[in-house]
Order: sequence, then C-alpha cells, then structure tokens
Amino acid sequence: MIVRRARIEEWLERFKSAPVRFLMAPPGFGKTMALLDYLRHRATNGYYCALAAGATKEAVWSELAGVLAEDAGFASQEELLRGLAARAPLELAIDCAAVPGADGIAAILRLVEEVPEGVSLLIACRSRAAFQVRDLVSRGLASLCDAERLAFCADEIRHLAETCGVRFAHVDVVRILELTEGWPLVVSGAICKAAEDNCSLHEAFGNWRTRRGHFLNEFIAAVLAEVPEEHAGLVYKLMAGSQPDDLHQLQALEEQGLFVIHTADGYRALRALSRSNLYRRYTSALPASPMQVRLFGWFEADIEGRPIQWVRRRDREIFQYIALKSGGIASRSEIGEAFWPGVEKHLVAQSLRTACSNIRKAIACVVGFDQVGTYFRTGHSDVSIDPENVVVDVKRFIAHANDGDEQYDRGELEAALVHYRLAEGLRTGSLLIGHPSGSWAALHAANLEQRHLTVLERLSEISADRQRVLWSDARFATGA
Repeated sequence: MIVRRARIEEWLERFKSAPVRFLMAPPGFGKTMALLDYLRHRATNGYYCALAAGATKEAVWSELAGVLAEDAGFASQEELLRGLAARAPLELAIDCAAVPGADGIAAILRLVEEVPEGVSLLIACRSRAAFQVRDLVSRGLASLCDAERLAFCADEIRHLAETCGVRFAHVDVVRILELTEGWPLVVSGAICKAAEDNCSLHEAFGNWRTRRGHFLNEFIAAVLAEVPEEHAGLVYKLMAGSQPDDLHQLQALEEQGLFVIHTADGYRALRALSRSNLYRRYTSALPASPMQVRLFGWFEADIEGRPIQWVRRRDREIFQYIALKSGGIASRSEIGEAFWPGVEKHLVAQSLRTACSNIRKAIACVVGFDQVGTYFRTGHSDVSIDPENVVVDVKRFIAHANDGDEQYDRGELEAALVHYRLAEGLRTGSLLIGHPSGSWAALHAANLEQRHLTVLERLSEISADRQRVLWSDARFATGA
C-alpha cells in the first residue's frame, strides 16, 4: 500500500537551493522511499543512484556514470564534475543504504565541496559521522532531514490506519506514536498486520510484536552484520535491556545511525529495540483531544463535539486560511496581503494581533487558555495550527487523492480504489459553503473541484473495469 509523505517531499523541495540535503537516520526510517517519492513528484530533472556497502571512489564514479547515461564512464573526479555541469540544472540523489568505503566517502564529500552551479545533491545514509554532517550543516553547506523529521507523525499514522481500514481512537494514535517513536518500519508493520488480523490500532503494536517481532530482529541483525563487532555487541546488549556504562557509547551509536536517537534528555536507544521497553504501562497523561475542522460543506470546528464560537467573521476566515495552507502555517505578511491588501503595515500588524487574540479566546472557551497552544500558535513571523492536533478534512482528502493517483499510475487499481473511496467519503460538499470568502479561497475551491472530478472519474473507470472482469469470468464459468 503506497502512502505518500507530502510533509517530507515539501521539506526537501523547500531546501533544494542548498548544495546538499542530507537524510540521516537509522535503517527503517524511509530514507530511500523519501528520495524516490521526491524525485518522482517534485524534481524536474532528477537522478537516483544507489551505492553498495564499501563502495570505492571508482565505484562511485561508475554508478554515477550509469545513471547519467555517460557511456564512456568517468575516470576521475574532474570528469564527474564536468559531466554534472554539462547536464545542469539537475538534482542528484545518492542513496547509501550501507556506508561506502573511505575513499568512496571522500569522493562524495569532494563532490559536496565542488558541486557545479545548478546541481543540487541529496544524500541518504545512516551514518552522519561518516559524512561529516555536523560540520557541513554548521558551515551552511547542507540541510539535514534527521530521524525526528523522518519519523511518522500522528497525522500520518491516522492516514495510514484509515487507508488500511484499521479502527482507531485519537488516544490509540498517540499511544502507538509513543511506543514506536514514529519509526516508520515499525509503525507501518504494526498497522498492516493489524489490517490483516482485523485488530484495532490499540492492539496493533502488541499484535505485531508477538507475531512479526522476529522480522524486526532479523532486520537489525542484517544491519549489524556489516558494522564493527564492538558496535554490534553494544546494540545487542541494548536489545537485551542492558544499559551501557559509558553514555559516550550511545553517542557513538547515534553518530553511526545504529538505532540510537538524540532527544532533549540525551542519547537513548529506540524504544522498539528492546523488549524490556515494549510493553511498559501507558501511564502518561491523556493527550489533548483533536480539533476536527470541516472545510467541505458548512464550516465547522469543534473539540469533542463542542463547537468553537468565533468572535468575528474575519477571525474565522483567517483560521480557515491557515487550515488550508500546506503544513498549516502562514507568514504574517502573507496573511496581511490576503486580508488587508494595500493597508499600511503597522495597521495590518495591529489588526492581525487582534484577530489572533480573538482566535485564542475562541479556542480557550472550549479547552482553557493553557491548552490553546496545542492547536493554535503565533510566532514572530508566522501563524500556525498544529497538524498533530488539528485534523482538517481537506488535508485528508488531498492525501488520499494523491495516494490514489500514485497507485493508479502504477496500475494497482484495487489499492487506488481504496484511496479514492476514502477521499470521496471525506468530501461532503463544495469548499466553505455559506461562508463567502476572498479570492484566496476561490483558487483552492477550483483546484479541489478538479481533484474531486478526477476522483469520481477514476472511481467510475475502476468500477467499470471490475464489472467487465466479473462479466468475463462469469461467461467463462458458464461456457457462454
């Protein structure tokens, strides 16, 4: 089942002006899929190259020559640089699922330092130490998409559960996020297994660990077979529930991408790594209930069925505007242009402050002021909603429509049908019926109408194909 991660694609697109974008995380965090999806959907002239473990500089040159269709090959770094410059502008993804050899890494790092104008690199690997990521980021030569960003968020878990037909409540989403820390390999495995066994999301993790946990152990063992014995031994101790005597050992594992992450509390192993942490009692405070926002049809925003009563129409429209934005975030200047075009900046700033204050008051009437930041936030230069806790029907519609399109293009029509049906079920009418808005909403409405037409056409097409197949099978069975 294909589930696009638009959040990651958008991040990679936003930083494409950087000489290099690193995707650095332990194995199983979806680095390869992120690269392929970005190149397929966002890059205009993209190339993908996968390198083997221990790859030498000659292997790097050879693989890059192959993907760039350079028949004569590259015999030196200088030839590689000239070949890239001749094909610019382009985006080149180098996927190091396992760490290349020392001179292979040196060739890639030299490429980073001397990358031709118009060439942007994407490099995926588990080891940030091998590629000197800290220094490159500090020097402004690189942007880093790390394990924290690559991990599934609550909204992506909800989307995957919906797609797979797994029953869930909001607390179940937060619980599995807590248990797995969003490790994509574990999250997707648990949800897909729950779909197979008709389990709810509440049961998904325990069910998967009992029935498929050995797959995770085998996956980890395959990774550890290629690393120094000292590091492998330490990871096995962590899997057994032991803690290292020296915390610097955990830092070393994190730098090598070996199932250790860095948090505000320091370095620690991923929770799913050790059975001793898998089934701990879920004792954290209950999470905030999500705000449900319906932009299709008549606009509604409520928390646990309690509707938000807006102070003014303008406050409500600004909230709608932000809810429609990608990532749920809009700059203050952008909002000013949309709602107060041509007005002096200091007056716009004052009006927006008043609107934001009113939005906070409206939400506080339902949950209290101490909980407002869970849903709505104001920064120095932007205003945002939290996509983890604000569930927007339009966003869910777009996500399922995008996934359906991808499955359709692959010829996987049954899988596409699932996504298209979910998308169709979310659209309960045209955008923002009964709430006249400015031109900012008109473009969204037109785009959504077109997407809906595509969904309906493909639902009809796939259903007709299924009927033809059933009719043909029936004729064959009866000998007609």
